[in-house]
Amino acid sequence: MQLDIVSELPAELQDAAWHFYRETFDELRVLAVNRHLMHRHEFDDLMGDKRITKYVARDGDEIVGLSAQTDDLHAIPLISPDYFAHRWPEEYAQRRIFYCVFVGAKPGPRGMGVFVRLLREQMRPITAVNGMVNIDVCTHNEVMHSLPERVETILGRITGSARAQRLDSQSFWCYEFPAAS
Repeated sequence: MQLDIVSELPAELQDAAWHFYRETFDELRVLAVNRHLMHRHEFDDLMGDKRITKYVARDGDEIVGLSAQTDDLHAIPLISPDYFAHRWPEEYAQRRIFYCVFVGAKPGPRGMGVFVRLLREQMRPITAVNGMVNIDVCTHNEVMHSLPERVETILGRITGSARAQRLDSQSFWCYEFPAAS
């Protein structure tokens, strides 16, 4: 497996990366209330944004893993840099707070170990500055896949120690008006 770390995704990989991204995260379109899938133009913008580091894992010509992360919290439109600046002012000022936009690995034999390898590579710049990383996880991935706990375990193995904490939570409510019986 070849793993490339790039600030800008090469044009010749753009379509393959989009296809991989859509295929990997497509189920979230119907499993999460909040939109977790970027539109193509948003994806293309993110892949071209040099403030965001891209990690591209390939097996031959096939993309088997893709992730994106940044220490420039202003590069991510749907998070509040002010939150992080308020909570961790020193770390924020020193750009030691990272945000992982997504990590995806191909399921099955061709993707074996890819998720862990991506996380290992993403941790290099974080550990180099004694930083921290933040992710967002929908309820489906938290409940059905125990994603926060799995990531904590993997990061603990990579770094020697990792401690996860929930920063925030948002719930969505529906109010129906059934006919009186």
